Amino acid sequence: MTKTNKIDFKDLLKDEIEKKLKGNQRYFSRKDLRNLVAGVRLGTLNRYLVDFGKEGILYGAGRGWYSFVKQSFELDQRPVKKVIAAMEKKYPLLPFSVWSTEQLKSFAHHMLTRFVTFVYVDRGTMSGVYDFLKDFGYDVWLNPRGNDARKFSIGEKTVVIRPAVTRERSSGHLADIEKILVDLLVEASALNLMDEDEHCRVLGNILAAGRVDVGALLNYAKRRKLKTEGIIERIKSI
Repeated sequence: MTKTNKIDFKDLLKDEIEKKLKGNQRYFSRKDLRNLVAGVRLGTLNRYLVDFGKEGILYGAGRGWYSFVKQSFELDQRPVKKVIAAMEKKYPLLPFSVWSTEQLKSFAHHMLTRFVTFVYVDRGTMSGVYDFLKDFGYDVWLNPRGNDARKFSIGEKTVVIRPAVTRERSSGHLADIEKILVDLLVEASALNLMDEDEHCRVLGNILAAGRVDVGALLNYAKRRKLKTEGIIERIKSI
């Protein structure tokens, strides 16, 4: 293949991205890009993608994923700072991660007025953390399942303690948005937090507001034993 042909392929791919992807979806996979121009080798495509990133045509969104969204998503950390500070003081060496539905309130269609905070810790420490947070003044639920989950309600300062998931996404004790979106999908059903349509709206609004690591999100969804086909379909529809 001559240099001229390579340049033609690169320009053709750039044109196809502009015509068939931009304006139709914000996130797309490497496979989607390969399908736009048949005959481009993987190594050559990878070089084109590096160039496109430098030119600001598209941006990396995790392993095998790209996006037109320039800015990375920034998560509001304020709603979970009190819980984290209290636990860090009591358990300075304990691994845990925290997120709250309050962090997502501006992305929901129906205004959330009461919020629940989720704390993920090792199973062996869940009871101790439950007692501590209860004494600290929180309305605590210890891993509600079955009948307890059906009785679940959100009051003032509600906290749910769940067992940690291996290799979950977090920055220190702050759950990353990729983890939160997957956990929310699980908890929306388990605790009747919101219906599927509302979760789709939250997901769509967040993915539009800032770039998310889709590769990490899907990997974590697999760890939580979720089927990723439906999640991928939602992501591509945004």
